[in-house]
Amino acid sequence: MALFARSAELLRQSLNVLRRDKRLMIFPLVSAVACLAVFASFVVPLVVTGVLEEVTAQGGPGDRSVMHPYVREIGTLLTFSYYFASYFVIVFFNTALVACAMERFAGREPTVRGGLWHAAGLMPQIVGWVAVSATVGTLLQAIEERVGFVGKIVTALVGLAWTIATYFVVPVLVVERLGPIEAVKRSSTMLSKTWGTALVSNVGLGLIGFVLYAVATIPAIIGIVFTAQMNHWAPIAIGGGIMVVLMIGIALVTSAVSSVLVAALYRYAATGEVPIGFEERALRGAFRVK
Repeated sequence: MALFARSAELLRQSLNVLRRDKRLMIFPLVSAVACLAVFASFVVPLVVTGVLEEVTAQGGPGDRSVMHPYVREIGTLLTFSYYFASYFVIVFFNTALVACAMERFAGREPTVRGGLWHAAGLMPQIVGWVAVSATVGTLLQAIEERVGFVGKIVTALVGLAWTIATYFVVPVLVVERLGPIEAVKRSSTMLSKTWGTALVSNVGLGLIGFVLYAVATIPAIIGIVFTAQMNHWAPIAIGGGIMVVLMIGIALVTSAVSSVLVAALYRYAATGEVPIGFEERALRGAFRVK
């Protein structure tokens, strides 16, 4: 229980930092829009050209007897390309957000432009890290498509281990400017110093987000009820619109809070300095006493 209490306190302090600097939410907003654009750029051509319909009609990528011999290879290339493009967008704007958070923690005034310039200056490191991430994601998906139920569980566990090991990679890129492999090693080393508070905080944030998303569906449910009673589309349209707006807001806030927390934990672990907006007691409780 003490571990969860410390995690809740860190989440509260991260949210307070975000309240004082709401501009940080611009980065996850732009990132989400860009990710949607990337998704559309891959899906729309497949739909327009009829490739997606043809693959579906032929039984899917696992049906080798009816598909072109190079479909699987082309699918793997497209998967890697999609992962690379979407990961690049996410990592670039997360890097900009973490850079701004580091400025705030140091007592300086961050700007959106400054965060973007900082991320642009780390382009070689970002591209290298994105290439590694996309490769791992593509390999895990390819393995998952070829193995049975037990293999899928093992693949999922490997993916989880990779996610945990790379928890601090973005702040490592921002501050230490390491290459992708060195950044993963550094992240793993730093994570081993914690009692798991960072990960528990992420789980707690996920649970909070789940509850908030559930609450956000209430307007849509009310709209459905009134639409059924009134036999008119307006209530469900209004309720659905409110639900979408609420869910977007929840996603932006939770994403920004998560990045602020990661940046704060990294700063304290790397330098021993308490970031502005955080309490040393909460941060000290997140790390192993040597």
